[in-house]
Amino acid sequence: MLLSIYGIELDVPKEYFVSITKGSLYFKGDLEISDHFKHTVTVFWDDLDEFKKVYSSPEDFFKEKVEAIENDRDLVGIKTEILNWPGTDSNHPAHFHKIAYSTKKRFTKELHHCIIGLIAFCETWNRRYLLFNEYYNNENSFEDNALKILGSFRCRCNKEGD
Repeated sequence: MLLSIYGIELDVPKEYFVSITKGSLYFKGDLEISDHFKHTVTVFWDDLDEFKKVYSSPEDFFKEKVEAIENDRDLVGIKTEILNWPGTDSNHPAHFHKIAYSTKKRFTKELHHCIIGLIAFCETWNRRYLLFNEYYNNENSFEDNALKILGSFRCRCNKEGD
């Protein structure tokens, strides 16, 4: 099923739930896509100029997040993987990635975390998009679906009549 709102398009299985946060607008907002087991893909969008005051590129955002994880004193290990997003072009720089890491506090068991994320800029409409799925303990039957949903993201800035 094609989900299209505020110039954003995603391919979403028709049996999934879509929740748009109250107060979301064309210029700034968020939504969640989830299955019956509460696995969630979250989508944020907002002003690109404000975001660029902190991060000049999608890669800068990714690098800072990885550095923050690496600086966690409870970190046991981290693995990053760069994924391919077909929507990348001169008007849509993007970074699609998977970060898997483990932490262990003293006298506790090791915890496993994974974040699959896509950050994309739209230079035409001056918008920043952040899409992600986060899960724990390496148990995610939803990962393949999350990758499909994130990978299907399209910005409609070059469509007439919007």
